Amino acid sequence: NAKLSLPIMPLTLLGSALIVLISFRNSSAYNRWWEARTLWGLLVNSSRSFARQVLTLVDDVDGEINPIKATLLRRHVAYVNCLAAHVRHAPCPPEVAAFIPAEEFQRRDSTNNFSNDILTGSAALLAKEYQAGRLDSIRFARLESTMVDISNCQGGMERIANTPLPYPYVYFPRLFITVFCLIVPIGLVESLGWFTPLASTVVGFMLLAIERIGTDLQSPFRVSEHQIQMDALCENIERNLQSMQRDAQGQRLA
Repeated sequence: NAKLSLPIMPLTLLGSALIVLISFRNSSAYNRWWEARTLWGLLVNSSRSFARQVLTLVDDVDGEINPIKATLLRRHVAYVNCLAAHVRHAPCPPEVAAFIPAEEFQRRDSTNNFSNDILTGSAALLAKEYQAGRLDSIRFARLESTMVDISNCQGGMERIANTPLPYPYVYFPRLFITVFCLIVPIGLVESLGWFTPLASTVVGFMLLAIERIGTDLQSPFRVSEHQIQMDALCENIERNLQSMQRDAQGQRLA
């Protein structure tokens, strides 16, 4: 009986070309993931800077701590949580309602970018403080610069979330891996005999695992094993802002 087999050299060349293709796609996917993580890191730093500037640059009222400071910090917690949902293409979480006025939270479904609306509202509050004389032009400009940095972080995240990798980057590696997994047993059966199922399974599993990692990394905000841990980052920002507010109040009382 004739045995069905393939020459090993074409199979080796096909496997090498496939590895290059997958590596190129995964490198592009990882760059997207790392840029997303870098933007969240910048947002964490900018959030701390924003809180520090609010607490130190905005003047108090009649010897008492200006209540707008706590309001702005609470609004920023709402902003980062809403932003995390926004880049995930998910609705604004109900927990945000505890940090902003009820009438403002009710407008979340009537706008296409509620997180940006929250940031704009915070800028309007700072403008009122400037008009009331509790901020001079230099301090107001510094706060506005920090808010621009925060807005730039949001813009970068939205670009990644709304611009997926080109379809061939996703489709062709998956197609070629499937074809390779189907023909590799035919190429190995003559040399490996009964060990062919084991060897082809290991090779196929490795290729599919690498392809799955690349698929997860190309969408860093989508729920997956390799997603950016945005909820943990939002909680970290909230804890930082609460700690800074407590320290500022303690120093004021001292």
